[in-house]
Formats: sequence, C-alpha cells, structure tokens
Amino acid sequence: MNTTLYNTIKILFYKENPSILNQLDFDNDKAFLEPLLFAYFNSRKENLFSPQLLEEIMQGYFVEKKPPQIAHSYNKNGKAYLPEIGYFKKRTTEMVEPILKIEDFEILKEIHPVLEKYFVEFYKGHVLNENPEHEPKWKEGFEDLSNAIGIIKKHLPKFYQELIFANKKIYLHDNPKILNFTSVETLGMLYFYIIGKNNLLYFIEELIHQGSHNYLYYVIHNRKEYFKVDVDNLVMRDFTKQNWDYRTIYGAFHGLYTVTKRVECFDVLLSKNVFCGEEKHELLGRFSDQFSRFRTGLELLDQDEILTEKGKEFYRKLDTKCATILKKYSHLKNIFDLSNRDLDFRYDDFCILNPYHDFLKLDEQNYFNPKTSIL
Repeated sequence: MNTTLYNTIKILFYKENPSILNQLDFDNDKAFLEPLLFAYFNSRKENLFSPQLLEEIMQGYFVEKKPPQIAHSYNKNGKAYLPEIGYFKKRTTEMVEPILKIEDFEILKEIHPVLEKYFVEFYKGHVLNENPEHEPKWKEGFEDLSNAIGIIKKHLPKFYQELIFANKKIYLHDNPKILNFTSVETLGMLYFYIIGKNNLLYFIEELIHQGSHNYLYYVIHNRKEYFKVDVDNLVMRDFTKQNWDYRTIYGAFHGLYTVTKRVECFDVLLSKNVFCGEEKHELLGRFSDQFSRFRTGLELLDQDEILTEKGKEFYRKLDTKCATILKKYSHLKNIFDLSNRDLDFRYDDFCILNPYHDFLKLDEQNYFNPKTSIL
C-alpha cells in the first residue's frame, strides 16, 4: 500500500529540490513517509513556506550528518522541531529537547509550522476559529498515553500492527475545541486534546478511532477502486435528504470504518476482562456511544450509484461486522443514558446520568458480561 505514496513523494522531491535526494538513503521508507513532508508539499501550492524549509525538515534523515541548519523551522513559540534530531530555541545552537518516543510512536513536544494551518476550532460542520491557541501537553499526558499504547500492543496485537503502519507521531495539546482529527495532508500524524486527569480509556479510544482514519487513507488511497463518484466533494445530505448530515460521502465511509474498529477492539478488551472498576465503567460507556454512531446514513445511499463492486464488498463486510458485535452488547442500550453527550464522549458527563455505584451493583451480577447477561 505504500508504493504509490513513496513514488509520489520522490517525484515531488525531484521537482522541488533534486539535490536533497542525493543526501538521502533512497531505500529508507521512513524518510519518505515523514508526516511533515505531506504537509510541506500540500502547502507549496499556496506558497506558504520557503523551499529551503524542505531541506531543514529532512536533514535528520541525511546519510552524512552535519550540524543542524535552522532558519525557517521556528514556530510561534520560537521553537524549532527537526525530525530525527530534536528541538531548538531561537538564538541558540544547542539542542534544548531530545526526541521523545513511546514504543513505535514519536510524541511531539512542539508543533512544526507546516502543521499549524490544520488546527481549527470546528463544530458541526462550521469553523468557529481558524487560528486557535493551543499549547503542548505531552508531560501531562505521557504516562496515560504510554499505558494506552502498551495495552493495545498487548491485547490487540493485530490492530497494533495496523496502528504503527499508518501512524508515526502524536501531538498532545490543551484546547478541547480543536476536535481530534487526522488529515491525509499530514498523513501519519495524530492530534489529541487532553483535559483533566485519568485519560487512559480516552487515549485507547482515540488511538483506535483516529489511528484507523490514517490506516484507511492507505487502504482506499485509490478512490476509483471503491467509488464511482467524487466522494470527497459530494455531501451526504444531498443524497440521503438528512439535513443535519454535513459529511462528505468519503467522510461518512470513514465514520463506518472507525466505529467498526472501535467496537471490534472494545469487544476484545471486554471479553478479556482487561479492565475493572471505573475503567470498565468508562469503557462500557464508550462502547455504548457507538450505537448512535452506526448506520447514520450510508445505508440510505444507492450502492449501485456510489460504490464499485470492491467498494460494495468492503462496505458489506464492515456493516455486517459492526452490526454483529453491537447485537452482542444490545443490552447496554437499556441501561446507559447518553442523552447529554454532545460531539465527544466525556466520562465526567457520562457519570452524571450513569452513576458509578449503580454500575457496580449490576457488575456484581455479571450484567455486563454478554455471555451471562441477565437479560
């Protein structure tokens, strides 16, 4: 699945600055899938950055190591992030922060300027703020994120391989109005806001959710294999007559895929009894949240008009798998109240309508075990 992207990036290098290719290991796939490259080349059409920035981004991948050169990489905090090297402040020559990793992921301590334009405050199809403030929160989120990655690696090994295939770097920040997102234009990047403490289950869900978006970008990179129409620009409500649905058809397809991945992974974690107490309560709440996110419009489309045969097969596989797992946990719909959920699931809000002590009483009766449910 990488071949097309590798070749595309190498062609863009050749057009932009072929001399850089002479300084790189042509067989180093990691270098040509650096997320900042996708953002840089997608910004070139707008002439947002100097061509010299490309060389700064790539110098950590150069075969022959030289002292870092920095002129265009400083962000609005006055800090420069150089991939594979580290972090620098203006008017200093010494590295002030090293690269930080958790397992196979790099945790960004600062955002690079080429990524900044992707941060917007967004609500139900409307951009509310195109230039929001956000500050790194890697110190506050490091422990929970590390534990979340470890749990996925241990208990969901097959999914973990998909996760690390398509996702390279994670940025944690403090602005919850910047909804968690991915973009094919920054392929390989994950962006999570964090609020409060105890973010373990939140990170597990978002690694599955957002990480699966990036994986699907690879799977259906060639739209024509799956779709007959321009799904990136056609809006769901124009086909389904659901006025609320501002998503593109492509976005709705991503929604089905990421919901399916969540219920699939949550099912494994629940079946293995990985969590107990408040963590199990939260996981069940997050699982229950998936019921309302399933079959929200794709099932209303004329498949013959929208999907190729390969697309129809992929859709049916996802829809069937998701429906089957949700049916196994259908008893959750009768016990949990999620009427106060807005866009994102928040455990504190969930507990207001679904007190923890009520959960404990039912959990003692094995109510939440789908194999021994009292319903």
